Amino acid sequence: FQSAYKRPAFYGERVNASKLAMEALSVINRERQERGITIDPETDPARSGLIGPAMTQVTSDIGDLESKQTSVNPNFAAVFVDLLKKAHVKAGDQVAVSVTGSFPALNIALYSALATLHLKPTIISSVSSSQYGANDPNFLWLDMETVLYKKGVFPFRSSAASLGGRDDSA
Repeated sequence: FQSAYKRPAFYGERVNASKLAMEALSVINRERQERGITIDPETDPARSGLIGPAMTQVTSDIGDLESKQTSVNPNFAAVFVDLLKKAHVKAGDQVAVSVTGSFPALNIALYSALATLHLKPTIISSVSSSQYGANDPNFLWLDMETVLYKKGVFPFRSSAASLGGRDDSA
């Protein structure tokens, strides 16, 4: 009996990117705990450590909690692999990337896809974040990104940052 099932295109890359995203999510979770930054089980029931507070001095705008909770899924890395492959990028290609502190889990998923596909990103990050993103002033997206870079999870990090928010006014 032979199965008619055929693996989807880029299956290996998708799986590898998702595994790398899971590793990165774990690193951030551990780092948050080591820094003594509490995880609110009401807003972050998965205890991912990637859902920030409702409001802080670096919150740039309103945010949708359900969207932030949904984004904490390492399989989004597989989606990014698919999108990048459909854009016909190949190993060694330079790509321009802009990320926001509002969705740190999606940033991790994207970085996982970029690393898995051996791309060379030039990254610009925004420092501020909407509600429930990387808006803890003690652990912003740039802090998370630095941890992931220093621990060797990703071989790249932002080369520039903006304040973010409306009209880049934080």
